[in-house]
Amino acid sequence: MKESGDANGAPLDAHRHKQLRRRRRRRLCCFLCLFFLALLIVAAVVLALTVFKIREPQAELVSVRVAGVSPRVILPAMRLELNLTLDLSVLVHNPNYAAFSHADGGLTHLFYRGTQVGEATVAPGRIPSRGSELLRLALAVDVDRIAAELGDLIADVLAGAVAFDTDTRLPGRVTILGFVKRHAVATSKCHVVFGVSDLKVRSQDCTQSTKL
Repeated sequence: MKESGDANGAPLDAHRHKQLRRRRRRRLCCFLCLFFLALLIVAAVVLALTVFKIREPQAELVSVRVAGVSPRVILPAMRLELNLTLDLSVLVHNPNYAAFSHADGGLTHLFYRGTQVGEATVAPGRIPSRGSELLRLALAVDVDRIAAELGDLIADVLAGAVAFDTDTRLPGRVTILGFVKRHAVATSKCHVVFGVSDLKVRSQDCTQSTKL
């Protein structure tokens, strides 16, 4: 009777061992899946805080030069118009791990005491990852638009310094890791004080932002 019991119990024990092995494999697979999922989450968080985190670009007005003065007499009103062209050099630094390519449509507006007095287009270009680009702008200043503020302008000139505000908008595309591309718009607002005698930048205060 013992032998018969042993003979019947052996297949049963083997079946139980197979079930236990299957359960262990399932548990191991579940554990590995959870482990790799946790690694992916940690990697995503690290990338979000480093590579994919968009930091604001930094713009600095390097130099200003008078490129030309264009007077024009309007008849029969006998009115004199005076247009001034300034060459601006703006250094833009990109602190991100993503390159930024700006296309057509970039504009810079110049304001004097809240009145828009000039405009310049920004040529297409590319600011590399963690690199810089020197933008050269031909800013056309409509002196007639300052006529309403002529008294303030004369006072500023006599004081030796003139303050302007600039508003720049650069639409483009951000390229992350060489293949992930997203549309972006970089904007910069600056308050700049120029010296009258040398047309050099005496001070500037800028705020930048980037919207994806």
